[in-house]
Amino acid sequence: KVNDKAKGEIDLARRIQLAQHHTGTHILNAAVRRLLGRHIYQAGAKKTPEKAHLDVTHYQSITEEELESIEKEANKLIQEKIPVNSKMVSRDEAEKKYGTSIYQGGAVPGKILRIVEVPEVDVEACGGTHLNNTKEAGYIKIIKSNKISDSIVRIEFKSGKAAQSEANKESTLLEETALLLNCSKYQVPSRAEELFNKWKKVVKKKEFKKD
Repeated sequence: KVNDKAKGEIDLARRIQLAQHHTGTHILNAAVRRLLGRHIYQAGAKKTPEKAHLDVTHYQSITEEELESIEKEANKLIQEKIPVNSKMVSRDEAEKKYGTSIYQGGAVPGKILRIVEVPEVDVEACGGTHLNNTKEAGYIKIIKSNKISDSIVRIEFKSGKAAQSEANKESTLLEETALLLNCSKYQVPSRAEELFNKWKKVVKKKEFKKD
């Protein structure tokens, strides 16, 4: 009721994970722009404790090689331990200093904007919960990428503990595959190729006999 006292408690682990995904989105957006070009612009984003995605403007699908380079660049920014600064600034002052590129993902209402800046990396008007330093993001793991329209590409990723959990899952899957193929995990690609080539030969022989 009105005037009653209430006690609230923050789920700290959940809050930190969300902050890692929020700041991770800014870091990833900067990495994509550095690798693919200045035409890259954030068209949308979503963050949950489990994972996040970033939608960017791009004229074609992003290749696996490009994704690897983007992930590497993003994690390089994390390792540089860059401070993440946030401040309240009037709209006129913010636009004069940073330009309209602060409206990544859409316009922000109000005369006073919360500006989140990773110096020389990214600056946006953003109301999300953020880290104090890029290092706190831990690690960014890109899950996949796909085109969602002619000019928009979505990149799904995880950071922090969620990224570590994903990496552990992949490692377990690789170990299980190696066990099935009766080889070391480092031999999985060559062993899989060997079995695939044998399978193709068997299929060709069967087709030949049918003919």
